[in-house]
Amino acid sequence: MSNISRRQLLAGTAAMAILAGARFPVQAQEAVSRGGTIVLAELLALDSLDPQLANARARTMSLVFDSLFSYRLKPGSADELELGYELATDYQETGDTTARMTLREGVKFHDGSDLTAEVVKWNLERARDHEKSAVQTSVAELTGITVVDDHTLDLEFETPQPLFRLMMTTANATNVYMVSRQAVEAMGEEAFGRKPVGSGPYKVENWLVDDRVELVAFDGHWEAGIDGLPLPYAERFTIRQMPDQSVSALELRAGNVHLMDPLEQDLDSLEAAGIQIHAQPGRDAGQPSFYISSKADATTPFAHDVRLRQALQHAIDREAMAAALTFGRGEASYYWGWYPGVPGYDESLPRYEYNPEKARQLLADAGHADGAALTVKVINRPKDLQPLEIMQAMLGEVGITLNIETMDRTPWVEAGRTGNFEALSHGNTALVDPLFRRETMTGSDANWAGYSNPEVDALWAEASRTGDTDARAEIYRKIQTILYNDAYHFIAFRAPKMLAMAPGISGIDSDYNLRYTRFTS
Repeated sequence: MSNISRRQLLAGTAAMAILAGARFPVQAQEAVSRGGTIVLAELLALDSLDPQLANARARTMSLVFDSLFSYRLKPGSADELELGYELATDYQETGDTTARMTLREGVKFHDGSDLTAEVVKWNLERARDHEKSAVQTSVAELTGITVVDDHTLDLEFETPQPLFRLMMTTANATNVYMVSRQAVEAMGEEAFGRKPVGSGPYKVENWLVDDRVELVAFDGHWEAGIDGLPLPYAERFTIRQMPDQSVSALELRAGNVHLMDPLEQDLDSLEAAGIQIHAQPGRDAGQPSFYISSKADATTPFAHDVRLRQALQHAIDREAMAAALTFGRGEASYYWGWYPGVPGYDESLPRYEYNPEKARQLLADAGHADGAALTVKVINRPKDLQPLEIMQAMLGEVGITLNIETMDRTPWVEAGRTGNFEALSHGNTALVDPLFRRETMTGSDANWAGYSNPEVDALWAEASRTGDTDARAEIYRKIQTILYNDAYHFIAFRAPKMLAMAPGISGIDSDYNLRYTRFTS
């Protein structure tokens, strides 16, 4: 991409109409229409429906399974979410590393079995100890669970866990959803992963792999809707796997889909067609979440010479990428894994500004004056691929050849989990707190880069023991500075995460809480 074409790119996108992205409206009492089928277009391919073992953290989970605690829009607010109770009804810290949790009575799983303290204990221990657990990070510090009675548990942690309740909500991608112990033991884990049993408002009727998950209302759910009747509002909920968002948008306009994450370039046309477009509170999304292997035996020279990684960082015009791919709604982003409003976000920290001359000099200093090559693996879908194609042109200007290897999701996940890559790329979304993923901690399930730094590990451990938000934010700033110096991680831009809804759909405050989706009368 030449300097002229970059200026044209910036000018062209600046001239486009900018969609502000309205927040979800303040929820109000309204007439509710029961019944019908709600259809969600989902990007992710699923490897399992078991919420504790599945690698893909799909929104299906919050429809079929319940959490211990809730994270919902604060009454009367359009953008402030608050912590509440779901399967738990009380939580009291009884010491620095101990707590007592009380459970809701009368909760039934879809197979008729009861939610008891023994079942919750089994779930938490399974999430912590199972060799295939994808949510182990959230309960790794949980060392002891004692059943006091049928609906009371005493918890003991290795270190203080000030965010435990928040981590047991849908706001956390590695939340531990509660499943039926009876069903797992009767069916076996493989069969359970195909047709799992939870206590949520919907139960799984059918899973057509790589096509759709069909859910049907559970008539024994404990939670009531705004009309006083048990959830859910709809009779059925279908999740269609649709990796091509342009196809999803066409289906949304046609009325065959009711909910989707839209591409930025679709927003104006969707709104003109009468589709509701809302920015989700606290849900900024970043692209590309790009990281270079830090394995000692990595074959790429970028893994072993920080000057090459710094050259890549300086070669990217983040402002141009934000303008090109967010249609004026997004902003350049320099702090991988941190977003405005998240503890520790600080724009005064060091960052890699666009400087192609410095990038060329760093390449030369590293002995690569004639250029260097790097291969990145990415899922073959437009949202992930488009940022890399722009990066490829920018890096080529300074002498870095970026080879893009597109893959289906399943082999891409395997490559990431096993460290079989020179660089890996996907999307990234804001977290309520970075402790939810600890993406740069050695051994974290979310640390796909395989990054390991003892100083960073010690800071993560300190953060996990720190209840004060301001003090924890200062620890995060230290982590970000170290990440800046190591330069393995890269992100270019961020924009509000949008949700598109068909006319006549309401009840949603974010994609944390799709279970409240309903048709209006």
